[in-house]
Amino acid sequence: MKLDKILEDETQGNRSVTHEVHQPDEKALLSALNRLDGKTFSSTMFFLDDENFMSIGGGAQNRYVVFIALDVDQKLFTLIAPDASGDESLDVVVGGQSGSYPQNQCVDKEIAQQALMYFSAHGTADPGLTWDVEG
Repeated sequence: MKLDKILEDETQGNRSVTHEVHQPDEKALLSALNRLDGKTFSSTMFFLDDENFMSIGGGAQNRYVVFIALDVDQKLFTLIAPDASGDESLDVVVGGQSGSYPQNQCVDKEIAQQALMYFSAHGTADPGLTWDVEG
């Protein structure tokens, strides 16, 4: 399986510019993940096609929010840190906006990268990670 494209939102002052990379290789995937800083880059989408994608947001303080939408949101997977509390919240900037996310939905870069690499190879959620599944 190969990803079709990456869409990165870059904040430039009070506006957002979208960058598109077609047929990305592993280096492009990792570069996009590494650019997430919760400031200039706070949201990136990785598309298999128009109906199946992974979204990774955040990046500041090693906090990432990861979800997968399959078949145009018919099935949603939210990556969970199983050892973190779901009762407490953390502030994470995603898509240029600060939001409050359950602590267990904020994973570190290593876990986000593992999820991304599996998704890019297999087109679904890594069964070795913990996911909250809807749909």
